[in-house]
Amino acid sequence: MDQAQINEILKLNKAFYKKAPFSSTRQSYWKGWGRAVDVISFIDHSTITVLDVGCGNGRFLGFLKERLSSREIKYTGLDNDEGLLEEGRGKYPDGVFLKKDILEKPLAGRFDLVVCFGATHHIPGSKLRDGFFNNIAETVGSGGYLILTFWNFDIEKAVEKLGENDFLLGWDNNPHLRRYCHLYSEKEKNDIVDLMGQRGLTLTSSFSDDGKNAGSNDYFIFHKIDTITP
Repeated sequence: MDQAQINEILKLNKAFYKKAPFSSTRQSYWKGWGRAVDVISFIDHSTITVLDVGCGNGRFLGFLKERLSSREIKYTGLDNDEGLLEEGRGKYPDGVFLKKDILEKPLAGRFDLVVCFGATHHIPGSKLRDGFFNNIAETVGSGGYLILTFWNFDIEKAVEKLGENDFLLGWDNNPHLRRYCHLYSEKEKNDIVDLMGQRGLTLTSSFSDDGKNAGSNDYFIFHKIDTITP
């Protein structure tokens, strides 16, 4: 995939999120979140700092407030869609919602929990994907966790195949609304695990969940071992 194709894909996806009534279908919590956030019970803090990369309307913060009601959540959400961010700010005024392209370095800070749900499949090209995973690894604090998901979409529903594991998907039978999605191979996911290992993040758990058959998303949970000597 050359740079011209990548630029067109990025424009296509940005236009998709402006036109599609996306947020109205993204109000409920994912089933896999409950299983995934069990890892943060190991974080020995009364306050948990959270970075949500590709946060959309911030519904993960709503989930955390319900699931971890006894803890203070300091939440920062990043997205490049101002409409979704405004919705998040309205629902969760105590959260911080920032407009930022997830392909840029997310933030200079370090967080107890970093998550990226439903966004990795929108990154075109291996170079951009490698850069993204390297950047997100930097945001995990010592002793913290990173949770990534990879969408197992049905390629039979693709409206166009662009290349190996690269597809255009439609939206609600509307031929004018298309989005780019990448289907990660097992080798690619294993390579990401290796890359995270090089950045000090160890895979602690992986599983599939969500959707009608509990297999729509693959979850990968990484732990950055605390290097501070007591």
